[in-house]
Amino acid sequence: MIFIEDLLETDLATASSRAFDGIPDVVAALDQLVPRIQSSIDLTTVRRFDSYVDMAAQWLANLKAHRPEDLPPRFFLYEQLRKDTTALPWVIPSADGLGVMTVLVDSLRGLAVGLPQECVRPRDDIDEYFFSRFCKALAQVQREREYSEPLKRAMDTLSLSKSDVAQLMGVSRQAVDKWLLAGPPADRASKLGAIAELADILRYRLLPGLPAEVVRRPAEAYAGRTMLELIANDEHDWLLQATKDSFDFSRVA
Repeated sequence: MIFIEDLLETDLATASSRAFDGIPDVVAALDQLVPRIQSSIDLTTVRRFDSYVDMAAQWLANLKAHRPEDLPPRFFLYEQLRKDTTALPWVIPSADGLGVMTVLVDSLRGLAVGLPQECVRPRDDIDEYFFSRFCKALAQVQREREYSEPLKRAMDTLSLSKSDVAQLMGVSRQAVDKWLLAGPPADRASKLGAIAELADILRYRLLPGLPAEVVRRPAEAYAGRTMLELIANDEHDWLLQATKDSFDFSRVA
């Protein structure tokens, strides 16, 4: 198991090597994508790049720690690592997946314990045309991601697979794949928003792991049905309001 201190209490090269070993599939994917971004940009490639950077940032920010009280909050580390996405392919030490991970690890070390940043100088061979196109494409992809984040959060909280979401929404699994990349269409936003809000309420009000159990548990209040069955039957608005009311302690004060 890799602890965050393993990346903080050594030199950057060793820290990066340990990070590579922790998520080799992510590094390998970035290794293929970064050279393509610098020569031929398309939205699909940029979406994949953004997705793999997100995986790496989440993994780094959520590493276990021997002394978690000495570190900034995890959400802070994650958000700050994600802010530097635009510069990642264009900063030394190398224009590949290993270079991207090295820069992320370098940023983590600076954010977590204030170590001097080593990967701060841009490469000398940046192509202005491709850099400009990449910035515009990444901005579009990140706007799309903002719309799809609530769905991803709900899936994580409620342990929903893509097939589960497809069944709840009455669509194909392939449609869910598209929504996770580019956000849902306008005519699906209301129902997905209700699911996301319901998941957020349960996540903040219940112990970790319980929301996924609760939505699958038949209840007398729902005529023996589960929350997921109500959602699939388009009773999500009523369910959401009932859930809000159940946690509104002022109503029973």
